[in-house]
Amino acid sequence: IPMDDPTLISRQQLFARIVGGLGGRAAEEIIFGDSEVTTGAAGDLQQITGLAKQMVVTFGMSDIGPWSLMDAAQSGDVIMR
Repeated sequence: IPMDDPTLISRQQLFARIVGGLGGRAAEEIIFGDSEVTTGAAGDLQQITGLAKQMVVTFGMSDIGPWSLMDAAQSGDVIMR
């Protein structure tokens, strides 16, 4: 059962990590406005982008269906571009 295995992470948990990771950027936009957003969230954005890509490409967590889009023969290149 997924709830009993701490190594399994649900789609909802991954999405929550993405939302949480965007908190710093959102706070900057609210406090300083769009014109004063800094580069401070760059690391967070890179991690979130990587996680979102893994969700779609590796874990099959997308609206197109439960398919992995990775082609092992091409060293991790995405099959559909």
